[in-house]
Amino acid sequence: MRAPICSVCLKSGILCQGCGNRLKEGKITQLDVDASRVLYEFSRKNLGLNAISFKRAVGAGDLIVLLVGQGEVKSVVGRGGKTIRALSERLKKKVRATEDGADLRKLAQDILTPAQVSGVNVLYSGGEEMYRVRVSRNDLKRLPASVETIQNLITTLTNKSIKLVFE
Repeated sequence: MRAPICSVCLKSGILCQGCGNRLKEGKITQLDVDASRVLYEFSRKNLGLNAISFKRAVGAGDLIVLLVGQGEVKSVVGRGGKTIRALSERLKKKVRATEDGADLRKLAQDILTPAQVSGVNVLYSGGEEMYRVRVSRNDLKRLPASVETIQNLITTLTNKSIKLVFE
């Protein structure tokens, strides 16, 4: 398993000098460290997690998004959602997994699950781009977190201005 921290830090439970410096400099966050350790612990029981490449974790409110390599989301979710559910219980927050570098629609769909994304529009106003992620009004109560939290999370992940619209 590849993680933002080295394998020695994953196994030992304390951070080496290099990983400690990266944490102090802000290259990695405490959430990255915690999520890496929990994933490593689960990878010892679940061999499917040994092959994943965990990039980073981003949190907002009571929702955490794990960014993993291309095509590795199914390994993190596990059969029947077992692994992701165990991660949620362990981190005491709702956890979603998505691919690092995924397009906006795929990213929004992974975060908003079980709600369905109807579409993504680009609005141009005053030389700025703003993205509208359209979701059915019926799915409003199925969102994993508040609308503001999800908008902030997607904005943080994509560096684009996002607005959730319910139709």
